[in-house]
Amino acid sequence: MIKTVIIDKTNNSKETISAFLKNIDDIEFLASFDKFKDFNLNPREVDLIIFDVDLKNSNTIIKEISKLKEQNSKLNFIALSYEINSELTTSILKEGVKDFLLKPVIPNILEASIKKIKTKNQNSAKANTICIFSNKAGVGKTSIAVNLAYELSKKTEEKVCLLDLSFNSEDILTYLNIEQKFNIDYILKNIENSDNNLFLSLLNNYQNTNLYVFSMQDEINLKTKINIQTINKILNALKNLFSYIIIDLTSVIDERTVSILNTMDLILLIGLENLASIRNLQKCRELFDNMGYNKDKVKLIINRHIENSEITIKDIEKTTSKEVFFKIPNNYLTLIDAINRGQALGEVNSQSNIAKAFKNLANEIYNINFTNIIEDSKTNYNHGVFNLLRRMGE
Repeated sequence: MIKTVIIDKTNNSKETISAFLKNIDDIEFLASFDKFKDFNLNPREVDLIIFDVDLKNSNTIIKEISKLKEQNSKLNFIALSYEINSELTTSILKEGVKDFLLKPVIPNILEASIKKIKTKNQNSAKANTICIFSNKAGVGKTSIAVNLAYELSKKTEEKVCLLDLSFNSEDILTYLNIEQKFNIDYILKNIENSDNNLFLSLLNNYQNTNLYVFSMQDEINLKTKINIQTINKILNALKNLFSYIIIDLTSVIDERTVSILNTMDLILLIGLENLASIRNLQKCRELFDNMGYNKDKVKLIINRHIENSEITIKDIEKTTSKEVFFKIPNNYLTLIDAINRGQALGEVNSQSNIAKAFKNLANEIYNINFTNIIEDSKTNYNHGVFNLLRRMGE
């Protein structure tokens, strides 16, 4: 169902459109308002806003749209106006408004516009996939994955999955003091045969929160080989259940890793403030450039950041030719305390600088408009890329 709201100062227009919407399948009409400032619903519980606009109020409305998108990046808009000119149309459509229709509204045209939004939503995966990655171990990938997933589940109040694709450890289970509920072979064999509710029951829920954990235990002990086809089945099943999937990916660079990275919506590339780590960041950037990734797909995170470090953030950005997206402070004592307790940082010491950092990182991720991260369809890797893979593994 597309949960829809009308914002229009003209009563006749509101009544006509609302009556029409109530007769369209898959539309749930929620409410109507005279102005954006009267809108008092939770933006995360709305899918579509149909609104009236003209040149006089366009600047105010653009600001209101921007505010709402910060709270729900998936929110859709259709503009209505008695006047359509290039200045008004361009300014509104730049804000990500899906369509601009002339008033009085012709029902068939409005329905067609809504159907386009519905089709796009159906064709796109529900979940945003975020990979925590470094080509070298020991940079804190797992702690970042765990605490980002926890904070996102709190921020969004939606289901978040923490997927362990490190393949050779059970660190995520240890970090959150979780014991695997079911044998991984059993889960893998029943993915396609399970409905959503049954599949969700197979996963490990963290302390009755919105956070669920799916850990790939040591694959040496698995009867079922975790190949890329199996991983795609897992991801497709999870996308039907969750709003975000946070993946802790192995540091081993091979074709399987590259294939996973290629399907991600967002990659958080983790580095430290030392020369060896910066060298690895350069290698990763070279890899991603060769793979044709959009620059917005890869965000650079500096972990264990120390103020007044000899190597500055500007040094890292200059050397890697990549802007630092976020810094996580170095607070070993608080982090190790949380790990020893098997809890997220936000539960152990929510006022610590590192817990606040993860909360802020979750806010930054939440505000990203994932639909704008458009990746080039470059999937045929040349020999240069695979030579680079081999060098990175040395």
